[in-house]
Amino acid sequence: MLRSLLVAVILLSGLFSALAAPPPEVRSAAPGHTLPLALAPQHSVRTLTVPAETETAIQLLSGIHSRVSHVGDPVTAQVLEPVYVDGQVALPAGSVVGGHITRIRPAGRLRRPAELALRFENVTLPDGQNQPLSALLAALDAPPRARTRLDSEGILKGTRTVFWKQIAGGFAGLGALGAIEAPLAGAAAVGVTLPLGGGAVLGYSLLFPKGNDVHVPPDTPMRIRLRTPLTVRVAW
Repeated sequence: MLRSLLVAVILLSGLFSALAAPPPEVRSAAPGHTLPLALAPQHSVRTLTVPAETETAIQLLSGIHSRVSHVGDPVTAQVLEPVYVDGQVALPAGSVVGGHITRIRPAGRLRRPAELALRFENVTLPDGQNQPLSALLAALDAPPRARTRLDSEGILKGTRTVFWKQIAGGFAGLGALGAIEAPLAGAAAVGVTLPLGGGAVLGYSLLFPKGNDVHVPPDTPMRIRLRTPLTVRVAW
């Protein structure tokens, strides 16, 4: 009886010792300190920084037009090519870049083209991570019918195409108006004065045409350039 009681006490003592023992330990980043295995980080958080002046190809998702768009309207585009930093993908293809229109100047007479400026201010990565950025347009591959170009400051402008046939037609319209003005100077009929007025307006509009509008349709490929570094968390 006594021997059985002694064996039971020894077994219980060993069980209590095992339960009270601390969990296995692993070393942390700081020398001389340890953390319980259950509290050790499973994945270290890494970041990559895309340097300023980096360019990347994007595709416009929302069309813009100087006669339809307004200052403050949102603009979205999708990254076409991944951006690498130290051999790792920092900005994956498919990321969505967002911004807004900052300035619009309508087209004017004497072939003054329209102007439109925009800024990109944030990027949403495929994993849902959203980061602020500051980027400008660096290149534009607009179709010929768009008649839009990009200047050295990243501002979209209509082209200054000169249509000499239109200018010649404007002079012809004004010349014809002068030729018939004298014989009809004494006429007071409304049916006579209206064609004269119409001829003058037609000659003026042809002689001094408006410049082209800024028109960039959806799916237009372009490139943007970062003005400041972009830091992202690596999750792939």
